[in-house]
Amino acid sequence: MQKNPQTDLATRIAGPLAILVVAELFLLRLGTRTLIHIPGLEKYETPIRWLAEVGRFAYFAAVVFLIALLIALTVRRFRRSGPFAVMGALAALGFLVTALAGRLEWIQPGVVGWVGMTALVMALVGAASRGRRALPLAFFTAGAVAAGWSALAQGRGGGLSGGQVDALLIVSEIMVLGFALTAPLLLERRPSRRAMLVGLGVAVPTALVAAASSSTVSILALWSFGTPGWLPGIAYALALGAVGMVLWSAFESGERQMAVGLVLLAAGGVGMISTYQTGLALAALLVLGDALQPARVPSDHRLHRTAPETSVATQVPAPSSLIRLSM
Repeated sequence: MQKNPQTDLATRIAGPLAILVVAELFLLRLGTRTLIHIPGLEKYETPIRWLAEVGRFAYFAAVVFLIALLIALTVRRFRRSGPFAVMGALAALGFLVTALAGRLEWIQPGVVGWVGMTALVMALVGAASRGRRALPLAFFTAGAVAAGWSALAQGRGGGLSGGQVDALLIVSEIMVLGFALTAPLLLERRPSRRAMLVGLGVAVPTALVAAASSSTVSILALWSFGTPGWLPGIAYALALGAVGMVLWSAFESGERQMAVGLVLLAAGGVGMISTYQTGLALAALLVLGDALQPARVPSDHRLHRTAPETSVATQVPAPSSLIRLSM
């Protein structure tokens, strides 16, 4: 019996990685950066430091699981036939090799960033064969390219002016908003009423927080996800509400790869902030591309054409033949 592709090594690694990424995101990236701006919390310095240490542990564990996931995704894609699968494998493999070379300081960090951005585009091309269901991934990748370009091509050697950098960041935010609003296309069926209520429950508090402290939200969005937070707060509320609705729908319908991919994609963000976050976005695109692929039926469960069984009536000789035999 062939192994179910939904329970292969990559799928088993992706689940724990998503849990570690959520812990790292809320405890380290969002939690500590928010708490340091709240006055009067000096007396809670020790618990806050403990939370930060847990977040750091989750981060380092997530890096290990991310490397393992990218390797497993590379093997999964190489085992499949077709140019799109191979392109995804080459994207993951090229990113891993380049990230290692950058870590060893064999190449410049900018090279790692450009290779990472190219890998995201290659992963998108591998998922583009899924048709309109891949449209949200196209929006996300366009946003990542715009944000990455603005980060990698600024400065003396980059050639981009301040106005051009700002324009690319605005384009990036609009593309991210497009990803969120079209995210329901990723689902196989329409979201349930419960999922819509979950989305509303995410959107309303987000809108209230954005209205109460827009500057803090902008700083957190820029540092954590690579978006400057220049759009109205209601836009981010709608975006997070839509993603929350799709995420709940994926869990509700048992689409585990879809749910995990969305978590990794949201945690990775679009900005070339770190190799770690670019790797999360790349892994998410590959996981979501696989989730959009129709499930394959194992070979031993497929229907095979067989000759029709001979009925009892056809096995009994006709009366005339019996007469001939007796003569």
